[in-house]
Amino acid sequence: MVRVSLPNVDAWFCRTSSRTIVCAILLSVLCLAGCVQDSPASSKERTVSLLLELLRDETPETRRTAAESLGKIGEPRAVDSILPLKHDPAAMVREASVVAVGRLKPTATEGVVALLALALEDADESVRQAAVVAIGEVEPDPRLLQPVVGLLRSSDPTIRRAVVRALLQIDSSRSVPALIAAGRDADAEVRQGIVAALGEWGGVTASPWIRARLAEDPSPGVRAEAAYRLGLLADPEARVSLNTAVEKDPDSGVRRWAKRGT
Repeated sequence: MVRVSLPNVDAWFCRTSSRTIVCAILLSVLCLAGCVQDSPASSKERTVSLLLELLRDETPETRRTAAESLGKIGEPRAVDSILPLKHDPAAMVREASVVAVGRLKPTATEGVVALLALALEDADESVRQAAVVAIGEVEPDPRLLQPVVGLLRSSDPTIRRAVVRALLQIDSSRSVPALIAAGRDADAEVRQGIVAALGEWGGVTASPWIRARLAEDPSPGVRAEAAYRLGLLADPEARVSLNTAVEKDPDSGVRRWAKRGT
């Protein structure tokens, strides 16, 4: 393992006028050296202090790289400094901050969940996708998911899609009633995600609703998802619905998934 003399980096930093270059080189050094985990504690402390300072830099690229570096180092003390970047004006910084929070896996408090829910509403698709991943990594307690579940009522279908992808990754058993209530969403991709989440977390109790989607939904994608999920349930009535789909569904893909489940 190569050991890095970080005081030289600090000295170089003091002489240069471009913090962006410093941060980019620092990130490369950290990756090369295994994120300095084998370096002396004092060197790591200086590294973390430098990166925390760079989170407030005027250059978006520098703030982004500092957040990414702290996430890769795995410095849990950085969470409180990274979370406010969710409000950063630059999408690249917001995305990096959410990714870093996922890597750092802080305790999923109400505040952390609220900020991740805010990221699910972000105008930038990359930030929303980062929030989906981060929620899966942080694994909030099901009792804290109301800020996320509430977004199923958003007027923006891209936000609702992100929500159902997030709920599919984590224990959403307490959110089954809300998922069923949102199950007739106008967006087929959202409906398919809800079927998947209910199949994952609703168990046999969700079977009647999923059977109805298999029989009635106008989207072949939703019906195919329903057929797949019903095939995973030990439910005699699900088998009846699957056999009916094999015989009568107009879509060959749905019939194929239904046959696999019987």
